[in-house]
Order: sequence, then C-alpha cells, then structure tokens
Amino acid sequence: MTLVVGRVAGSRVAIAADTLLTGPGGQPLPFQNGVIKSCMLPGDLRVSFSNSPVTAGRAFKEFAETYPRGTAFTVVVRFFEASSKATGNDYLIAFANPARIIKIADGKRADSRSKTQWIGDHAAYTRFRSYETRNQSRSEHGRAINGVLFADELPNSPASDLFSTMRSVVADRSITSAGGFVSVITNFDNGFRFSVYSDMLYDWPSGKPADYNLALSDAIAFTSTNENASFAVAQVSPGFMGLNHVAFYFTSAKKLFFFYGLPYCLADQCQVFRDVPATAIYETLNSFVRADLKWLLLITSPRSSGPYVPAANIKTPGVQFSFFTEANTFPPSTSGAVADRE
Repeated sequence: MTLVVGRVAGSRVAIAADTLLTGPGGQPLPFQNGVIKSCMLPGDLRVSFSNSPVTAGRAFKEFAETYPRGTAFTVVVRFFEASSKATGNDYLIAFANPARIIKIADGKRADSRSKTQWIGDHAAYTRFRSYETRNQSRSEHGRAINGVLFADELPNSPASDLFSTMRSVVADRSITSAGGFVSVITNFDNGFRFSVYSDMLYDWPSGKPADYNLALSDAIAFTSTNENASFAVAQVSPGFMGLNHVAFYFTSAKKLFFFYGLPYCLADQCQVFRDVPATAIYETLNSFVRADLKWLLLITSPRSSGPYVPAANIKTPGVQFSFFTEANTFPPSTSGAVADRE
C-alpha cells in the first residue's frame, strides 16, 4: 500500500510520500526494494500514484512520450482519469505554476476545496491526521525528539510540516501500509525538485514526563547520546529541476541509497553504497550517473554541546539544538529553517 499527502499553501505546493513496497503475503520489502511514488513529468508536473508501480510507470512513460513539452490542464486530467479507470491506480497531480493539486480516484477527478489531498491507505491517512493534530503520541515520544533542518525551502512551503508528520506514520509499526523513506518534493519558481533535509534525533528532555509537549519557548538545551548520537537521515536532491533522482543518507551508518529512473520515468531502481563519508556523497553519485548533476545536500548530525543545562541557567527563552555539518553544497548565503517536532 501507500500514503501520499500533498498540500498547497499560497504559491507553494509540496508532496510527501513513503517508499514502501510489499512482497507476497504483505511482508515489507527492504528499503532498497522500494520505489519513489512520485514522478516528474513534462510541463512542470509532479504525479504521484497508489496501487501498482508497474502500471503507473507505464502511464508516466506514455504521458512523456505523448506530450514531451507538456499539455493543457484539462488534457492532463483526462489522461490520468483514463489511466486510473484502466489500471485501478489513484493519482495525485501537482502543478508547479500556479500551485495546484488534483486528486484522481476510481477513474474520476475528485472535486474538493481542501488544500490537502491524499491517496493510498485510509488507515495510514487517519493516523497521519492524528499525528498532525497531536491526538497520537509519536513513536519516539518519551525516548527521543527529532529536529528537522530543511536547507532552502521558500517561505510558506508546507514541505517541513508534511515531512514531520509523515515520518511518524512511516515509523509507526502498527501501520503496515506505509514505510521506508519519506520522499518530499516541493515547487520552486521554475518547477519541481526534491527537498533537501536532515532529520536528527535528540535525547528526551531530562526530567520531563512522557506526555510532555515541547514548546519552542521552553528553555531546554538538547543533548544527543547513546543510540541518538550522530543519528540522522538526510534527503539529497539533484541541483536541476525535474529529475527523477533522489538519495537518502544515514549519517551514523555512512550508508547511501540512490533511487533513479530514466528521464520522465519512475525512480524504481536503487543502488546502495556503503561506507560513504558525507564528504564523498557528491562524487559517489556523480561517478555512478557519469554526469555532474550539481547535487544539493546538507548533511548534519546531532551533537551535544555539553552536559544537560538546567532551565534556570538558560538566560534567553527558546530551545537549544547543537548539530555538526558533515557536508554542505549550498552557498554561504543560503538560510535554512528548522522544524522541531516531538
């Protein structure tokens, strides 16, 4: 199964999806056997699917061959309505300019005024909403807290909010229909590309109960010890728009998963690289694809600035997170935004 959630906020649109595929009997397959469930298509489109990656991949290829320069809005909708009717797939079509999301289900466009649209497993989306409204405790609640650094999202982008909720669904072992990595795509002024993020784990605040809810005005200095020390998962994107390539990197394991596909085709292949230092990611990916794709990456890992600091010793309101930048290809003027979620 699948969960894909898209959201429009003003001129920005973002899509978050899991990568899980299951084998016979519904058993989850390893990370490297997953698939990126969205595809960049001509005309600044990003189309996500639920159900069959095989028939969805054929539809994406047919669309790109039929409309190599894109086509009108109504033609796009009719094409994927026909594909949905023929294959049983549902689709989420994201338009970059202007920002818009259309849901195709059961062969028809679903009319809705909601800024949030989804496809996939209903139980997974119900859990997504529970996490988003904080009616459901996150899987690491009471043990750890995550801090997410997005490198270059534009103002009002919903990407970090979608990711912070989707990561909890993927980590929830009671939801077997979603898993693997969380891929996040967002629109810029000239099209779509994958977001660049680093998701870090910190220790649960000392002395705080398991039902504690973090406020960003709390005076807390976070540490990162034991299994949380240096643990982060980062998403790496090509620097060019519209490429169906994306990589995920585990900082502590130095393990790199690269998902790729042919131009305007589903990224349904994965190459795993082991023992890759963060500083070697750029060269490793370029060597594999035999081209310089100007990779955008910001690889950070949590670090402890020292022992736990009591709230009374913090003179200004607000939490303190320390992290180490393992690798960065963004220019110095690029500013990032941290989305802190527990």
